Amino acid sequence: MLVYAVDVGTTNLKVVLYDDQLRRLGTASAPAVYARDGVRVEFDPEQLFDTVLDLIGQCAANCDDVARHEAVIAITGQAESLVINDRRGTPVRPGMSWLDDRAVAEAAELAERFGTDYAFAVTGQPFPSATWPAAKLRWLGRHEPATLDSARSVLMIKDDLVRRFTGIAVGEITTRGFTYFWDVPNGMYWHEMLDFCSIPGGSLPEVVPAGTEVGQVSEDVVTRLPGASGYRVNVGALDHFCAMAGTGSYAAGIVSESAGTVLSLSLLDHEWSFDADRKVSFHSGLRPGDTVLFSGVDGGGAALEWFRGHGLAGMSYDELEQRLGSREYREPPIFLPYLTGVNPPDYFPDAKGAFLNLDLGHDQIDMAFAVEEGIAHLLRRNVEYLSPEPAHGMVSTGGGAASAFWNQLKADVCGVDVLVPDEHEATCRGAAVLALVAGGKLNRLEDANQLHAPATVRYRPSQTETRQARYRLFADYLRRLYQS
Repeated sequence: MLVYAVDVGTTNLKVVLYDDQLRRLGTASAPAVYARDGVRVEFDPEQLFDTVLDLIGQCAANCDDVARHEAVIAITGQAESLVINDRRGTPVRPGMSWLDDRAVAEAAELAERFGTDYAFAVTGQPFPSATWPAAKLRWLGRHEPATLDSARSVLMIKDDLVRRFTGIAVGEITTRGFTYFWDVPNGMYWHEMLDFCSIPGGSLPEVVPAGTEVGQVSEDVVTRLPGASGYRVNVGALDHFCAMAGTGSYAAGIVSESAGTVLSLSLLDHEWSFDADRKVSFHSGLRPGDTVLFSGVDGGGAALEWFRGHGLAGMSYDELEQRLGSREYREPPIFLPYLTGVNPPDYFPDAKGAFLNLDLGHDQIDMAFAVEEGIAHLLRRNVEYLSPEPAHGMVSTGGGAASAFWNQLKADVCGVDVLVPDEHEATCRGAAVLALVAGGKLNRLEDANQLHAPATVRYRPSQTETRQARYRLFADYLRRLYQS
């Protein structure tokens, strides 16, 4: 059995080919393509599918003997991006990326109509946002009513790929909590919200558990794929949750950090119960009955990338790593990494980025240290807010995890062990794990930890009074500047 794990990322599309021992046999990727016009960000669903087929072909071309094996295509990736099709399965308009921010006014309408606290209890999302499909569909109902009139299927981006492979429109449950029209506690669509957003009846897909096999690849698509004894499709799961399975961090008390442009945190919590005052997004997990808590922080790696471009003249990450580790830091400035404004867990509406305690003795490397430390401070606030119970450790993946200096700084600031697996394809590996469980090659998710598990580097915390004092100073500045 072979698994083509397809990751529909925001920046790149990627396919990784695995055998049934989780050995990586091939990798191929291509940039995601968007049409941008101001706050509008759209994509071509047909072009995206063609690219995925091409990447699968590239993976197979680098391997011998794929044709005699049965193959499973397992799909992971982003959640919220929308595809709307007519009765023939043809898109009635370009796809709308989750990055598309046109529906801000409609998101405010959702809050006014339903109330944020009530909607939080139903949808699992603390606040409405233009990101959510509900807000975008409300926008379409107002500005493009003909689009919804002709819609016969309203799908998220992963759902549409499953439909194109199999002819069956199916969604999987870990991505539903990112719609704002899914009732997470009751596992069903929220009909009041569907009506308010004018979503056509019968246009939404059946929802199945994560990792469900949904059937064979249709004959017309098989002719475009590399040879195999047969092709099946697995719905996979949300990328962040697949990364947990891929790194062995799908375990209670272990925080999974994705240190990319957006800082994302996920935590499996067996003891979770709803608390209206704790504004943490909650979702169905990889197994029935599981709850995974999730936090997405825009002011993460984006802040470092901003400073690298504008404060360090584009200095390479390798040089930055070397220079950060070459000195002691006695009284560097404090940085508040709120360049994108509102961020969890505080959600201060007036928050902005800021350097504080800056003087003539500081240089660009002191400021770079402050940026990395400030993001680590924001990480600690979110780790401590995810659950009332202390985290047992944190597994870090993504581009930011390549910095040993930053990993140690995070461990020191957060006071927990930071583990960094030597696995650059954690999301795809997790999707492959789900496919192997569904295919009977593994009994449970945890068994994957015995199959070519990546080596891991552990960073142990060395919390000092100076480190604690700087975190208190960060929190004090944040409160005094932005808490209304």
